[in-house]
Amino acid sequence: MLKSRPTAVRVVAPCRADLAGGTLDIWPIGLFHPGSLTVNMALPVEVELEVDLDGESGTVSHTELDNGARVLSPSDARIDLTAAVSFAVAPEGGVRVRVLAQAPVRSGIGGSSTYGVALARGLTELTGSVLEEARLVALVRDCEARILECPTGEQDHWAAVRGGVLAVHVEPGGNRIETLDVKPEWLGERAIVFFSGIRHRSGMVNWQVIRRRLDGHGETIEAFDEIAAAARDCRTGLLAHDEEAVASAIRREWKARRRLAPDVSPLELDELAGIATSHGASAVKGCGAGGGGSIFVWHPPGARSAIVAALEKAAEGGRVLATGAAVEGVRLSPGS
Repeated sequence: MLKSRPTAVRVVAPCRADLAGGTLDIWPIGLFHPGSLTVNMALPVEVELEVDLDGESGTVSHTELDNGARVLSPSDARIDLTAAVSFAVAPEGGVRVRVLAQAPVRSGIGGSSTYGVALARGLTELTGSVLEEARLVALVRDCEARILECPTGEQDHWAAVRGGVLAVHVEPGGNRIETLDVKPEWLGERAIVFFSGIRHRSGMVNWQVIRRRLDGHGETIEAFDEIAAAARDCRTGLLAHDEEAVASAIRREWKARRRLAPDVSPLELDELAGIATSHGASAVKGCGAGGGGSIFVWHPPGARSAIVAALEKAAEGGRVLATGAAVEGVRLSPGS
């Protein structure tokens, strides 16, 4: 927290990888399966922004990494996340946003939600607004839902806000966020997030699944029951630092998740998972809604080099995004 209100801020926030229980954080899906939770970890893959209020009144200026500035108006808030979050926190505009770092587009690690959290947090600092964590998460979540015109979850936002390893418990009246006491070095020896190079569209995949669950589709209900159970076991395994229990939970979760929709695991993703497994991985799953993007690889200590070499050889444009977890959530410092 900055001691006095600045004229510009630099904001850094981590993306996330979900280990088990994704989609259950999307209201009201998890409520249909009592005991639901989503387990995820913040990643040392960060969104970094510089934000100030020195722009033209009534507008938002957004400069991306390799592009010129876009000028947005309040009418853009229905279709653009930068406009939606900016005008929600600073209705009079004058916002200038410069992107300094971001996750690969459509990598499946919650980059857009992380961006929304970083932008909202920077603007609350600049405007002197007071938004408790839950309210900030809800604001960004709802801006995304309005733009996508479909339900969205909260797990991405909480990882960006809190950092570390989290269990998002889905309960009536609101989610309960638990920070799991997992040794960073233990996790760092066993976890890889690898970008497959396959672009995905999480909203489209999620909506297929949500619609089937709301329609009472029997196999979808059974799959979500298994996903919820696997997520609970994953949490227990992490807290116990039980490597095989975590691996078993991730394998069960991914097997159940693949039953939700054909698009969850395209052939290319299945092939990468098979390659990682054949080179020593004990569990592999798609990040987020699947359908492409990144894969989460859980492996015994010492197996990383062989797994990474095999994946990089097989995946054109693929690369390791992260190993281990980021301990800190969103952070502020003075801007230039």
